[in-house]
Amino acid sequence: MVLACGSQLAGAAPPTTRAVNMKMPAGPAAPWPKLSADEQAQAVEKLKSFADGAIKKLNHPLALEETQYFLFYTDLPPAEARNWGSLLDRMYMRLAELFAVKKGENIWRGKGLIFVFAKANDYRRYEREVEKIDPSFSAGRCHSFSDGYVHIAFYKQERELSFAHILVHESVHGFVHRYRSPVHVPSWANEGLAETIATELVPDPARNNDRIARARDAIRKHRNSLGDFFHLRQIEEWQYPVAETLTEYMILQSKKNYVDFINGIKDGLDWDESLSKKYQAPVDRLLPAYGAWVGVKGLTE
Repeated sequence: MVLACGSQLAGAAPPTTRAVNMKMPAGPAAPWPKLSADEQAQAVEKLKSFADGAIKKLNHPLALEETQYFLFYTDLPPAEARNWGSLLDRMYMRLAELFAVKKGENIWRGKGLIFVFAKANDYRRYEREVEKIDPSFSAGRCHSFSDGYVHIAFYKQERELSFAHILVHESVHGFVHRYRSPVHVPSWANEGLAETIATELVPDPARNNDRIARARDAIRKHRNSLGDFFHLRQIEEWQYPVAETLTEYMILQSKKNYVDFINGIKDGLDWDESLSKKYQAPVDRLLPAYGAWVGVKGLTE
């Protein structure tokens, strides 16, 4: 089974993502198997073999920039490849710090496999011919598989900061997939974390400085309601700044409780049960407090 997330560009709007949810387990969730050094090495070789096959199928040369946690295949200049590979490793280490992953531990099955193409048409060919999925107008996609492998593909947009944001955003989805267990984190929490980490690691005043205002305006436009925000299989575009700022607020209030909340979901709790028991703030208490923080009175679910 594959969970595919794709980011689209629409001016300064946040990326929209389509996802196929994995079935949630009934009761406690089994963690990802612990892999030995030999099994990790074999997984890396399998990923490299997959990449070699993709390159041959596309008849499009790509150079490998291998980092501590990623296999980065690209037709961009070597200096750019090193820059983006470094950003990805920093993303991994930031998430590892947040979730108390042991320093230097690699949670990927092998490594995170990344393809970055200089041209959109080459990216879309990869999606159609290798991943067998319609890329539509997406700028990048994260393919997370039930066997633990993760493939992420992009093309390089003209605006470098937009590209960097999406690169981190989609890679966060891959990390979340591989963290703790195969249980899928609900869209609002998954997208919120991806946006929060991308905003932190990619300084972009043109979009980052007004994120609270964008969330407030979006909520007011929908009559101080979040709609089906917590229950949607995939949140809507207007809800991205809401997801981001809600995540930011939750972490600011208690990083420990936020981590416990994600851990609870990954261990098999429903999101609302984990919010009450692990974050220690049910929705009817969290929303008014978040609403006051962004400047919206009477915020409802």
